[in-house]
Amino acid sequence: MSASLKLICLNIEKDKHLDRVIPSLISERPDVFCVQEIYESSVLKIAGALTSTEHIYAPMTGRPKEQPPEIQGLAIFSRVPIRKRAVKYYVGTPATVPDSVEGDPSTYNFNNRMVVACDVEKDGEIFRIATTHFTWTSDSQPTDEQRQDMRTMLDALEEMGEFALCGDFNAPRGGEMFSLIAAKYKDDIPLRYSSSLDPELHRAGHLPIMVDGLFTTPGYMASDVHLEFGISDHAAIIATISPE
Repeated sequence: MSASLKLICLNIEKDKHLDRVIPSLISERPDVFCVQEIYESSVLKIAGALTSTEHIYAPMTGRPKEQPPEIQGLAIFSRVPIRKRAVKYYVGTPATVPDSVEGDPSTYNFNNRMVVACDVEKDGEIFRIATTHFTWTSDSQPTDEQRQDMRTMLDALEEMGEFALCGDFNAPRGGEMFSLIAAKYKDDIPLRYSSSLDPELHRAGHLPIMVDGLFTTPGYMASDVHLEFGISDHAAIIATISPE
């Protein structure tokens, strides 16, 4: 039997839901946890919940008006060995971390945007797992900024070979941006789900849009894929990833 790993992907909305996120991780015990909107100050808390010493973190934006000020980014945590790490920027550079302000949408794209990836090893098999937090729009409609960023991101992904990619894509399934990804990679979220936003915990309430995604190249298969609500303002994507 070939190796497989348990993957969870979740936008945790900064530190607002850690009282739900941490118990969920302790209960689910994923091999790999991909997380968006994580504060740098929460990295060790998440690692402790997973009993994980292996992770990769990439800062996206500073939050200078938080008390205390925070740095927010992307991370991948692994309970199995990480053999290789990579951060591929499609907006910005590692040299600077631009600031943005909670509650001021005009600043929400003042951030670095990247694909964070790692090769992890389980039962002798290497798995390449990647995550991103794509460019934001106010009304879920595509913008020229998204179009440019999508071209650059897809170019970066093209260089990565085989992978499983998950994240918050800020673009609804069926729309222009999501469809560009789905045209190249398999969309593994079951069609029975029409939204990945939590109707109780998201600030806008119920919105029938699937903005979080899990995509695989032909070298991987995602099975037992389901969404778990009630953890953060986005649903957690939970899946088993296996070599195809």
